[in-house]
Amino acid sequence: MRQILGWREYMRGIYWMKMPAFASMNFFGHKRKLPDWYWTGETKMNCLKHAIGQSLEAAYAHHIQRLMVTGNFALLAGIAPEEVDFWYLGIYIDAIEWVEITNTRGMSQYADGGITGSKPYTASANYIHKMSNYCEGCYYDRTERTTDNACPFNSLYWDFHDRNAKKLQDHPRLRMVYNLWNKMEAGQKEAILKRAAYCLENIERL
Repeated sequence: MRQILGWREYMRGIYWMKMPAFASMNFFGHKRKLPDWYWTGETKMNCLKHAIGQSLEAAYAHHIQRLMVTGNFALLAGIAPEEVDFWYLGIYIDAIEWVEITNTRGMSQYADGGITGSKPYTASANYIHKMSNYCEGCYYDRTERTTDNACPFNSLYWDFHDRNAKKLQDHPRLRMVYNLWNKMEAGQKEAILKRAAYCLENIERL
């Protein structure tokens, strides 16, 4: 349906159908504050540093930067949807509420529980590496999950799916993800979740 209508018209339709309730949806119950470096770009994560820096300077970013870098991190880290909404609406020159909130709270953060998109758009460092050159020269190692210099996206990716298993494990498009997670050894899972907990506790210093 959205391919026939066109994406913006699809978003406009959802806005008129689901507002104002849409603006308070929070499917995962996320409550964490948006890191301060979203407003400065001062982070050691190269992908976020560049995507945010470009956004602050040009008031524009490619949809992959919005969805799979800034949005992806916010979703994995459990940032409150209203914090994410406020950032996108304030940063981008094309962010009128009817198109911003449906893309952000819906497509990016899956806070609507699947009204806008068919699944949460989450990814680890591997995807970011395939889609960009951000991983080259980054402080963090995209191939590591549990070490001190492991890319935060890797542990946060699995942490997100672990803590939301009750809501997502039966989703047909996520069965492969949960099959991989369930096959991991207990020690590996513990190390990944420990690294994720560290990243979340020290989110302002990443």
